[in-house]
Amino acid sequence: MVIKAKHIVITTAVLGAGLLYYSSKIDKWKQTMAKLKALPTGFRNFDINFKRMRFNLDVTLFNPTNENFSPDGVIAVVKRIVISDKTAKKIATITVNKSFVSVPAKGKFVLKDLIVEIPIVENLSNMQSLVSIKSVNDIQIETIIGVLGKEYSIIK
Repeated sequence: MVIKAKHIVITTAVLGAGLLYYSSKIDKWKQTMAKLKALPTGFRNFDINFKRMRFNLDVTLFNPTNENFSPDGVIAVVKRIVISDKTAKKIATITVNKSFVSVPAKGKFVLKDLIVEIPIVENLSNMQSLVSIKSVNDIQIETIIGVLGKEYSIIK
């Protein structure tokens, strides 16, 4: 079989149409991701000793839009969560790596029982901030999501 010019043109047209289709989907996902909200929804099993502070954390991703955030065929990974105090001093980083994040329109996705360990020795300079944390409202949570090799940040 000889490859003719019409085969090249047809193949290029099909690949171009596929690229346009997925680029429009990626643009929709980016717009939806910008509107997603990450909220801490639970603290449990609080434990502290001289070396570390440890607790379980639930984080809920809310989608307030009318668009589903469900990257079909594209892997979305919640990579990590950075916990900071109100002055944006980093307290802890949680490695999550949850794949296939799917948040329906007007729906939510819960990251449950994430184990947070805070090394107290490394946070001695932040000890005053750590002690002043009384509720979920006293911390800032940044959720890092990776889609197609790019990282996006949702801050609450």
